[in-house]
Amino acid sequence: MSGDSARISGSTRFIALIGHPVVQVKSPEPLNRWFDEHAAGAVILPMDVQSDRVGAFLEAMRATENCIGVSVTMPHKQAAFALADEVSDRARQVRAANILRRTTDGRLVGDMVDGIGMMTALEANGVSVVSRHVLVVGAGGAGTAIIHAAAEKGAAVITVIEADVARAREVVSGVSTRHPDIRVRTDLPASDTVDIAINASPAGMKPGDPHPFPLERLAGSTIIADVVTRPALTPWLVAAREQGLKIQAGAEMTLAQLSIQLNFWGFPAEAVQFSKRDRA
Repeated sequence: MSGDSARISGSTRFIALIGHPVVQVKSPEPLNRWFDEHAAGAVILPMDVQSDRVGAFLEAMRATENCIGVSVTMPHKQAAFALADEVSDRARQVRAANILRRTTDGRLVGDMVDGIGMMTALEANGVSVVSRHVLVVGAGGAGTAIIHAAAEKGAAVITVIEADVARAREVVSGVSTRHPDIRVRTDLPASDTVDIAINASPAGMKPGDPHPFPLERLAGSTIIADVVTRPALTPWLVAAREQGLKIQAGAEMTLAQLSIQLNFWGFPAEAVQFSKRDRA
């Protein structure tokens, strides 16, 4: 960063980005560049917070006058939802929040925009979920948001792959209730083909992780997408590209939602443009 707004002073406001770990996060560099270029007098700071300390951390943010809000990454999105004072309908559907805004009286208002980010990134790659078969691996905060967003956009079939059977059934039930015309299930019959495959699980973050879903079942897919941002390309995406499949990296979903997040925090960002280096 450069310029006067890059200098921390007593008037600087901040957004805390919490997760565990946070070394993989991609949003601080482009957001801090935007704050600098627009003389916003604000910064976003990654903070590695253990799961059992999230409540105490957010309580401290309520009392911190120059805190604008909080950006939330894995594994704290469900906790952020539970601890928020008010949440959007979108967050309530998913029971998770990935952004919080601090009000002047210290209340925390939550929203969940991972699903919008994924849909926006897919559209930027020329892919629509309308009337398509979407497979999502992982029904945590991000995965459930993506599943609901795909349903809102008009997917024809959604397959949910989730090791936690109870969680998978809950997500399927929730989507089916809101969208009875969409076929939502937890298995992939051998005869079915997938148009869009999305990994919304942590698979691929650690060396030696198995692929989130067998690529041989996705040979005819239009695109293979991931939410993992470190490594920039997971082994699953690398293997998919080697097989000639179109891929979408995790950073693309993150960057696609930054304009929405800036607006949520009170910054008038109609269209934030990010360079290719932000996607590396």
